[in-house]
Amino acid sequence: MAEGDNRSTNLLAAETASLEEQLQGWGEVMLMADKVLRWERAWFPPAIMVTFFLLLPGLNQHGIISKYIGMAKREINKLLKQKEKKNE
Repeated sequence: MAEGDNRSTNLLAAETASLEEQLQGWGEVMLMADKVLRWERAWFPPAIMVTFFLLLPGLNQHGIISKYIGMAKREINKLLKQKEKKNE
């Protein structure tokens, strides 16, 4: 029984190490995103808006915006139906 536990522990450790290695690069991205969200620099908000407007046509072309708008509408409708049921 101990041998099986040891194997599963080793497998879990290997998977954890692999996941940590894969996520290593995201640390820098998260730090920059945190700085942007906190607006640590005066030029962040205008830079975000310019970047968003540059990406907007591409996102719309691939249907990403339409997809998320549809998801939002479905969620709103679901919440409205739940609210109606509570009011009945």
